[in-house]
Amino acid sequence: MDYGRFLTDSSVISRSATFSDGTVADVHFIKCSHLDFERFRASENSTNPADVERAKQRFIAAVLVNPDGTRAMSDDDSIKLTAEGVSILLPLALETSGIIKRQDAGNAGGGEAETTSSASSP
Repeated sequence: MDYGRFLTDSSVISRSATFSDGTVADVHFIKCSHLDFERFRASENSTNPADVERAKQRFIAAVLVNPDGTRAMSDDDSIKLTAEGVSILLPLALETSGIIKRQDAGNAGGGEAETTSSASSP
């Protein structure tokens, strides 16, 4: 067995995202590291709603990339994500990291096809 499949790498996973105005765009992710996921999960258990919401933004920033695999936004920039952005990107980020499986491919998250490509590390 190739245990490399359990390690993070620079493979870019593309998904189609459907926005509230009906437009569709490709978004790109890398699989999250265990540390990024545990930070997100721990924050979800917070009694402070602001911590929970900020954790979502940080998780998205950790895995959202440009088509070439470079980070799409910094942790600091992620605070600018809109409610629509978080509601569309978070399920896709969790899905592409193998954490959840999308039940309804036709919802706000968009398309069904997964495309992977190898991008060079920055």
